[in-house]
Amino acid sequence: MPTDKSQTPQNQTPQTPIIPFNIPVCPVRGSVIYPTMVQHIDASRAISIAAIEAAMEEEKVILIVSQRDKDVDDPTGEDLYDVGTACNVLRVRKNPDGTVQMLVTALSRVRVARYTQTEYLRADVQEVVSKPGKPVELKALTRELNEKFESVIQGGKGLTPDAVQAIQGKEDPSELADFIAFHMDFRLEDKQAVLEEATLTGRLKKVLTLLDAEQEVMAVQQKIRAQVKEEIDRNQREYYLREQMKVIQKELHGGEDGETDETEELRTKIEALGLNPDVKKEIDRELNRLSRMHPDAAEASVIRTYLTWVTELPWNVRSDDQLDVNEAARILDEDHYGLEKVKDRVLEYLAVRQLRKSRAERGEIDASDVNKGPILVFTGPPGVGKTSIAQSIAKALGRKYVRIALGGARDESDIRGHRRTYIGAMPGRLIQGLRTAGTKNPVVLLDEVDKLGNGHQGDPSSALLEVLDPAQNFNFTDHYLGVPFDLSEVMFIATANYPEQIPPALMDRMEVIDFSSYIEAEKLEIAKRYLMPRQLNQNGLKSNQIQITDAALERLISNYTREAGVRNLEREIGTVARKVARRLAGGDAKRVKVTDKELDRYLGQSRYTPETEAREDTIGLATGMFYTPVGGDILFIETSVSPGKGLLLTGQIGDVMKESARAALTYIKTNAERFHIDKDKIDNSEIHVHFPAGAIPKEGPSAGGAIATSLISALSGIPARHDVAMTGEITLTGRYLPIGGLKEKVLGARRAGIKHIIMPKSNEPDLRDIPLHLRSSMAFHPAENLDQVLDVAIVGGLAALERGVQAVPSGGEGSGETGEPVKRAPRRKRNAGEAPASA
Repeated sequence: MPTDKSQTPQNQTPQTPIIPFNIPVCPVRGSVIYPTMVQHIDASRAISIAAIEAAMEEEKVILIVSQRDKDVDDPTGEDLYDVGTACNVLRVRKNPDGTVQMLVTALSRVRVARYTQTEYLRADVQEVVSKPGKPVELKALTRELNEKFESVIQGGKGLTPDAVQAIQGKEDPSELADFIAFHMDFRLEDKQAVLEEATLTGRLKKVLTLLDAEQEVMAVQQKIRAQVKEEIDRNQREYYLREQMKVIQKELHGGEDGETDETEELRTKIEALGLNPDVKKEIDRELNRLSRMHPDAAEASVIRTYLTWVTELPWNVRSDDQLDVNEAARILDEDHYGLEKVKDRVLEYLAVRQLRKSRAERGEIDASDVNKGPILVFTGPPGVGKTSIAQSIAKALGRKYVRIALGGARDESDIRGHRRTYIGAMPGRLIQGLRTAGTKNPVVLLDEVDKLGNGHQGDPSSALLEVLDPAQNFNFTDHYLGVPFDLSEVMFIATANYPEQIPPALMDRMEVIDFSSYIEAEKLEIAKRYLMPRQLNQNGLKSNQIQITDAALERLISNYTREAGVRNLEREIGTVARKVARRLAGGDAKRVKVTDKELDRYLGQSRYTPETEAREDTIGLATGMFYTPVGGDILFIETSVSPGKGLLLTGQIGDVMKESARAALTYIKTNAERFHIDKDKIDNSEIHVHFPAGAIPKEGPSAGGAIATSLISALSGIPARHDVAMTGEITLTGRYLPIGGLKEKVLGARRAGIKHIIMPKSNEPDLRDIPLHLRSSMAFHPAENLDQVLDVAIVGGLAALERGVQAVPSGGEGSGETGEPVKRAPRRKRNAGEAPASA
């Protein structure tokens, strides 16, 4: 192998030997030797050592020729160039490690006619005779070559002083060109081309061209050094090296900014996202900023996090919709019992999408119209299946499901995200949810949308206006991203317990689907079909190890839970299952049957005692109905008339109920003569109206009819019927106005044993929501005015009032004049944690 050592020709060289026609070949890697040079050759390969030994035994002439590929260890003639240098071997020395060091002097260029292979290579060669060319041209080229070499050396080319002196001392143009080509770090192919050039002028031109290219490279290097020197701090060596690398890459990429492996990886990911040009322009700007920053800079960390968010968002990733209404119906029926109206509306919604998709596939409508439609909002009390219905919709569509809890959110940034200028900034919950889903068309549940707050950081409900508007959400811009993201393919579903608390502008963008309370029969079926199997599985039980009878479940529903949904019911079933599991694990039993009489053993004393109807008709006692988020029930309203003045209301009632009582009293005063009530008695008596369960807050206008009935009964001395419950708002003229929550109120009254219901005539359409078997077992009395209410609610009807007939004497403790006490229904005890009632 050639070493880096070179020597100028000796002042006294031996007489040039004649070059034989066939000589041994010593292949070298990565180097070219030119005529007149004296060079050390280190040989370690067997093929080279054998060739050297053969040359020493013959004429001491050997061919030094370069390999085309330096990685080939056992070259053949095809691996070598056709032009090499014939050299005279001056000295050979064997080293202890078996290698051979040879000193040669290069004689002349030779062209190989044929290579032959034995244990080493031999070649038939012919000397290449140089053609000098025109003297004037030769002189000009020689002068230009000297000047160019001088310019390169002055430009800072790192050659040793001995090499520079040796080259500058050459007067022969051929030697000058050869020595420059040898000492400059040109490519092997370029050095070989100089060796193969037969004409002297051509050789000089090739070397001049190589020096020109070298000078351009050096100019670029100087430019790089100047740029780096201006951009960085000289005291930061590591930073200096990175900046220099970036500037080098900038020149190599034709002016593009230099890129590290990290930025290159991010750039590859961003290219694969398929962003629209406007978005990509902004993202590329941030990426270019990152590539120019020090990796440890604080700003670089912020940009790196931002770009990571961008690359992880599903800009163009979708899941295929499975729009099959029949399959969706099967899934909804499989996952939920009851809720028929809700299921029908959801299936209608999906059917519209299915038809739109079919039309879009036929090209009749634009594909973007497939996802257009109303935003559904599921309203109703807790635990009735709002969230699980949304999950079933996602399952039926084959879409990802994302739940975003909005309860208590008071900051606009929860929806729109924080701007990146803030420390710890993050995108809003929508963008976070989409990253979690991994698709741009998931089903997104906006849970508890009625519980959005309004703080000093902005109104999150206002931010939702754009999200839920199909005309705007295709261009939704999160503050953190700073670029628009298309939300038009997202299927939004909202849930709320109190729809009246949703801002009107937001409500206007949504279609309400109301979830009513479950009746006891539905709760029983849900418990048997869904809750029992789930709780048995969670508590390690098998179906053959425990049996809870239907009677036990019915008692558990009525005496241990008070709710519209089934969440607490499932908890109580889980409590029973855990206690049974303990008995089984302790060996006390192998199979347990839980009956209604044994519930006290597992759950303790009954927590709730359902209100029951009064035992008999009583003066001053009317039965109203109320509704809370956990269901409906009856409410007794008691009135007592005693000496004094004024209207006294007790029982923790709200302003609306107080106004209902005052309106009822005014109506009675107006009609006192018709009802045979003494006006002086009204003016000179303290009329005390009490609403039992005084610790429970009560509010709402729908107790107006019951209050009026209680007052008229107490003042007229005619009892109110104990088997009648009523609901409805009254006015000063006695009109009976509609109310809400009729189904829940009727279910509560039926549970208490009431057989007759008085309700506003305007609420008759709501009776369709009540199961047929319950409607057939109760009598409903629609009323348009208070006279029609009194005709049913008072013993003897309106005729008894107008005749002034007192069916039962009154007085004493209650409201009458004979001193006999008024009979009262038992008071319902207050249940811990019970929600305020709405009459």
